Amino acid sequence: RGARAPLWLVEGSGRFGHQVCTGAEASARALGLETVHARPDGGAEGEWDLLCAGSFEEDVAAVTAARALPRPPRTVCAVAAGVREFGEAVAEPDGILGVAQWFPGRASAPGLGPAEPDFLAAYRQVTGAPPDYPAVQAAAAAALAAHCARTAGGLGREGLWQAAAGLDCDTLFGAFRIDPVTGAQTGHRTVLVRWTAEGEALGLRPVATP
Repeated sequence: RGARAPLWLVEGSGRFGHQVCTGAEASARALGLETVHARPDGGAEGEWDLLCAGSFEEDVAAVTAARALPRPPRTVCAVAAGVREFGEAVAEPDGILGVAQWFPGRASAPGLGPAEPDFLAAYRQVTGAPPDYPAVQAAAAAALAAHCARTAGGLGREGLWQAAAGLDCDTLFGAFRIDPVTGAQTGHRTVLVRWTAEGEALGLRPVATP
C-alpha cells in the first residue's frame, strides 16, 4: 500500500513465533521488502509496518505498545487478530489485520464431516455463541480420524497413516492434504482478516502457507 516501508517483525517466546517470523522474512525478501527484527516498543523514524507472532497475550501487548508510540506503524498484522477475542482485548482494533486458520462462510461443501452451516447451528445451540477456529478444527479432525479408521479397518498406526496420507479432500475447516513422507500439511490455507470500527472481523482472502 503506497510507498514501500520496512516490515518490523516481533516474535514471541517459543518456536511458533520464530517459525512464523522466519517465513514472513523469507516472503518479504522475495518481494523486495526490508525486514527488521525488533522489540514491540522499538518503533521507527519513518513509515513502517508491523507483524507480530507470539502467544495471544504477547501479540496483544506488542500491538498495544506499538500503537502507543509517537510514530505508530501504518499497518499492523498480528496472528492473534485471527480470533474473536482480539476485538475485546485491543482498544479500537479498526484496520488491524489478522491471520486466521478458519473464517465462517468460506468453506465449500465438505467431502468429509459435517457441513459448516450444520456445525455452526449445532455449536451455537449447545454453547450459545459462535465457534472460534479451534472448535471447527477439532470437528474436522474428528471427521478425518473416523474416516481414516474406517478406511484402514482398524486403529493400527501404519494403516491409519496410509489412509491419511492418501487423502486429498475438504472439510468444514478447509482443504486437507499431507505430504506422505514428512506429514507436513500442504492443503490447508489460512485466511487474512481485517477488523472494522464496529469490532468485527471480515475475511479478506486465503493466504498461501509455505
